[in-house]
Amino acid sequence: MTTNRDFTRRRASVAPPLPRLLTLRDVTELTALSRSAVYALMSESRFPKPLRVGSRAVRWVEHEVLDFIATRPRAGSERPTL
Repeated sequence: MTTNRDFTRRRASVAPPLPRLLTLRDVTELTALSRSAVYALMSESRFPKPLRVGSRAVRWVEHEVLDFIATRPRAGSERPTL
């Protein structure tokens, strides 16, 4: 018979969930950037690099893309003050 103590011990060893991986389509929809803009920003080290998940497949870590969105300058934010 299983006691509460046994359940607690098993539950404590559960690994945290894996991060969600995004396709290029997901990234372009979230960021409103084109495919070429994503790769251009990556070449300038201004956008997160993807993870290789296959010989011809890459995915972006969701929280890294969301961090990029949260920290990027907004359109028109660099206007000179009058």
